[in-house]
Formats: sequence, structure tokens, C-alpha cells
Amino acid sequence: MSQPSGGPLARLIGPGTTRLGPAEIAVSLAGALVGIAAVHAVSTAILGPEAALFMVASMGAAAVLLFGVPHGALSQPWPAIGGQVVSAAVGVTAAMWVPDPALAAGVAVGGAIAAMQIARCIHPPGGATALIAVIGGPEVHALGYAYIVAPVLLNTLILFAVAVVANYPFAWRRYPIGLAPPAQDLPAPPLDRDDLAEAVRDLHVVVDITPDELDTLARRAVARAAGDPGMSLPVGRRRVEAETGEGLTIRKRHGEGDDASGQVTLNVVDREEEDHRR
Repeated sequence: MSQPSGGPLARLIGPGTTRLGPAEIAVSLAGALVGIAAVHAVSTAILGPEAALFMVASMGAAAVLLFGVPHGALSQPWPAIGGQVVSAAVGVTAAMWVPDPALAAGVAVGGAIAAMQIARCIHPPGGATALIAVIGGPEVHALGYAYIVAPVLLNTLILFAVAVVANYPFAWRRYPIGLAPPAQDLPAPPLDRDDLAEAVRDLHVVVDITPDELDTLARRAVARAAGDPGMSLPVGRRRVEAETGEGLTIRKRHGEGDDASGQVTLNVVDREEEDHRR
């Protein structure tokens, strides 16, 4: 994988997240405000004001994903809902069966991570949800496995519903990603790293992958589509005359037949062939 551009310090701290405009920030702020206010009200009604603080802390982390990174893989419905439920179940089990609080806390979080990985629903706030089941105090412990349904599932569904409604008016950030408009059926010229980074910025959303990882991902995807995952194909600004038949044109459609929602075309030139022509 290529290293991030810049000096040693820049490579050490890594790139920042996507720079967003005022409108994008306002939507995220408003959605989180409404969602967390509703979660706090429900948690307080079920657990009381003190225990509700733990629950709101977990859902606050979830709100960052659902409203700040609505297109992220960890923000989608199955991770967001399944991850919370699976983690809550593991946390309650640890609290009930492991007598030592410190060990129970470790089992809850570690077990939640493993369970989410197995179920393919990794959602970072799930770790907090599992931990709360252990350290949340008598009010949380008294709920037993009911903790999974209320407040965890109930509050998660509240956040999910607010995220759908808050993001829907804005076509570029509809949540979940399945509600986004289908991709335009337009061919793409040869790509380079800057093109990928600019495209991410044009989406006006935070993408939880670094530009270098995105560049590497594009290269691997092109190589696999070419039928040889081991080959190294350049993704760069290289012009190829269509009539020469040189290079490689790859077309991938999302879906099958009439259900195909879009097409991406990548034109890739083998570096050795291009150098030979020169």
C-alpha cells in the first residue's frame, strides 16, 4: 500500500476526514440533536436519570456514525442495529455469569467484538453498549436480558428512524445507502489518486477509508476485474485511442439484467506496453 503524501509526521498521524461544507454540518448537527434528545427521554423513562447517562453515551457514539458518516459501512442498518443487539446480549451474559467486575467488563467488550465480527455487524458503539451492561449499576442489572429490547433496541431504532428522515431530503446523503439515487450510467476515463480523492470530496460525505487505501482498492478491483488478481495495473492519467484497441476496458454493472442500477467503466493501460510505445 502506498504511503500517505507529506513528511514523516503527516504519515504518522494520517489524513484528516473529508472537509465538509456548512450545510452538511448543519444536517448532521440537527439530526444528532433530535435523535439524542429522543434517546435521552426514552432512557430516562425506562432506567431513571442516572442509568440513562450510560445509555445516552453509547447512543451518542452511534449518532456520530449515523449522522456524521451516513454512508460508512459501519453505519448501515445491519451493523447499526445488529451490532447493538449482539453486543447487548454479550454484555448482559457477561454481567450475569462473570462475578469479577473487571473481568466481566473485559469479557463483555472482547466478546462483543468477536460476536460482531462473526455476525458481520461491526459497530464500534456496540463495545460501549456491552460495557454498560456490566457497569451500568443496579437499574441496568435489574433489567437482565430485557436490556437488549429496551432501552438498547428501542433507542437504536429511534436513532435509525431519525437518521432516515433527517438525511432523506438530501439526495447525496440519503440513509441507508440503499436509498441513494442509482449511479449514472456514465463511463469513466483513466483514474489516478487525485481523481479518487476529489470524487470523495464531491460526494459531500465522510468516507471511512483513507485516500491511499481507496487508491489501492481501485487498483485491486481493476486487476480482479481483468481476471488476474495478482497483476499490478496502473490507475493513472494515460490516454488510449479507442480505435487502437490497446489497453483494457472493463465494464462492471451493479445488479443483473433490468435490475442493473449503474455501470462503471475503467480504461486501464499496461505500464510496460505504454513505455514500449514511447
